[in-house]
Amino acid sequence: METKNSIIDRFVFYTPPSFVFVLFLSPAHAIDVIPGYAVAPPPDMNSFMASLVNIETGDRYIQGLKQGLDTKLNISNLLLRYTRSFSINGKPAGFYIQPSLGAVEPGGSLSGNDNSTGIGDTGFAFAYWPYANRETGDYFSLTGYLIAPTGKYDSNKLVNLGQNRYGAAFKITYHTKLTDSVEGMLSTDVQWFGNNDDYRLTHQCLEQKPLYSTQATLMYNINKQFMLAGSYFIHTGGETQLDGVDRDDRIKRDRYQLAVMGKFSFGKLILQFGSDLDTENGFIESQHAILRYQRLWQ
Repeated sequence: METKNSIIDRFVFYTPPSFVFVLFLSPAHAIDVIPGYAVAPPPDMNSFMASLVNIETGDRYIQGLKQGLDTKLNISNLLLRYTRSFSINGKPAGFYIQPSLGAVEPGGSLSGNDNSTGIGDTGFAFAYWPYANRETGDYFSLTGYLIAPTGKYDSNKLVNLGQNRYGAAFKITYHTKLTDSVEGMLSTDVQWFGNNDDYRLTHQCLEQKPLYSTQATLMYNINKQFMLAGSYFIHTGGETQLDGVDRDDRIKRDRYQLAVMGKFSFGKLILQFGSDLDTENGFIESQHAILRYQRLWQ
């Protein structure tokens, strides 16, 4: 049985895409679920979360073949999120807003391009739990997302923080308690993308088909203070067109992520680390590290 305090400790919902729009990098990232955060929160809770994200990308791949161009990108983001929970007809629900700041530093064969720093796109989400059984630890949630193009964008530059287009997504997540110390989580989502009518140097119209993602996570509660987790992700779809011409760049990407979480008197700390295992088109993600701090209040 989950106590109110254990449920409150996980309150935050999900992580929206950290969008960075660069060169031939597939212009979409996944909507990850932080391990354990599909548990329905009690109503009337507030949360503030600050996340430092660092992504390093390496070689560019086309149809699964490495291009050998010595391409490198170092991408940093600061995500600031406010979340509020409530109930709808007795069912748990909540929303959040997440603005961001970021920087992109090209390296290797891309080092001749200017860095990009400034405001990133802003994420909004609404979550609803039609089923939440606190006795058994089983939860089923539905979440909708909107990404607003508030980020810095200059079509005359190869590297940008904003996507210059709206995005939306819908996610379904199931969380269950397997043993006294082990929990599991499975989620799937689809992302839709608006058009970018001023796409980088050629000022063409970029269109993108839906992107589908699946995440499977196992969590181990070492004790009441610390948790370890491992996640595996699969992403497919998301082909793009320029002025109606197919670019033959379908996303097929597998990756992993490990996490350690600790609860302290000053708040909660979460460290996540991962990388791509395989990618078919775009820059391979050689490192993805996130440090999160969360504070809760009523």
